[in-house]
Amino acid sequence: MTAIASNGPMSPAAARDGMISDVKEGLDQLDVAAKSFCTSNDDVGDVVNKAQRQQIIEAAQKVLNVVKGPDDVWVDINMDIARIAACQLLYKWGAFEAIPVEGSISYQDLADATEAEEALLRRIGGVLVSQGYLKQTGTDDIHHTPKSLGYRSENASSHVLNMSWTNAFVPYAKMPEYFEQYGRKEPQATTHVPVSFAHGRPDLTFYELLGTDLDGAWADSFVKGMAHVESRMPVTAAGGGGPGGRGVNYYYDFSWLVSAVRAEPAPPDSDHTLGQQQQQQQPQAASTRAVLVDVGGGLGGAIRAIHREFPGLPICRFVLEDRPETLEAGGRDGSDDELAGVQRVAVDFHRDQPVKGAYTYWMRRCFHNYSDEVSRNMLRIIVDAMAEDSRLLIQEDVLDNPPHQWAAFLDFMMLGLGG
Repeated sequence: MTAIASNGPMSPAAARDGMISDVKEGLDQLDVAAKSFCTSNDDVGDVVNKAQRQQIIEAAQKVLNVVKGPDDVWVDINMDIARIAACQLLYKWGAFEAIPVEGSISYQDLADATEAEEALLRRIGGVLVSQGYLKQTGTDDIHHTPKSLGYRSENASSHVLNMSWTNAFVPYAKMPEYFEQYGRKEPQATTHVPVSFAHGRPDLTFYELLGTDLDGAWADSFVKGMAHVESRMPVTAAGGGGPGGRGVNYYYDFSWLVSAVRAEPAPPDSDHTLGQQQQQQQPQAASTRAVLVDVGGGLGGAIRAIHREFPGLPICRFVLEDRPETLEAGGRDGSDDELAGVQRVAVDFHRDQPVKGAYTYWMRRCFHNYSDEVSRNMLRIIVDAMAEDSRLLIQEDVLDNPPHQWAAFLDFMMLGLGG
């Protein structure tokens, strides 16, 4: 029998049968993912472990997406908005630091510590208690949970969460007004973008906007947040693609570059009587040519990962380029001995590339911040600095069609920055 397609509404019975089928399929996927996780011996922080947990989350989300109706969705959205706002208020007021890591604090003591009204804190805290982000005992005492501990300032994830507010939530709320004023089209310049519009300074670029915070707290938090995000997106190992890892391989083989450095002529005053270990170190002094220029490299996470994988590349010939405030934030940390020999160069990659003729120029997740026209100008500047045998390596996430939810979210956030 040949089935005849119908454009009419699906009958309730058929709709229920389809939902049941989708739920069973989702539960089967969840069962497989959960068993893989439970039988694994990987550490909690291991890339494979993160990928397994992400598979559980995605399988469970598929089931929830099937069974939730329109009313469930708007309730979820409103609860998410309330939680995000409540978390940001307590983050800005230092409440997460005031709540002890072990033990509890009363609302009155928390009010005293944050110089806030107790009644107001109860309403804000109630949102987080009701959603499991804080724990309450009795009628007055609140405790941290693993989720709320992430908002304490000593945890890098707190800066990511703050960045989600300043760089995403605030611009999102203003996007209807933005596109009403500028037209329903993608931003094409580095100024007059949703994030600067939302913060009341449309004439500024995003990075100029960061500089308007006189105490530097916004820029400092942004740099630390980005460093944490980048650390969850590996450069030279399997994993990455999102906060839990999606099994995407970002590996690039730099062995050709190690060979090229080793093949360089020895310096004129080379002492051929040096021991073997010392001779192996000589390529560091054999040339001043940069082995890799990490353009817009933040705090140097990519250089660190590449050098660990290819220690034959002299660390003193790596160049880390970024905005002055970003390099300054990395220098203030002072705890990264691995990058002690790296050359740091402040640049505006829209205007100039001061390091000429490097073996490689590396641009990781830079172009997704900008329009095609702006990106073409960035490329032209790099090409003008390259030697005949220089290589330009570009690492970007490519959106599938339809896109994965993490990639789509990141792309939408970049829209707010003008990308």
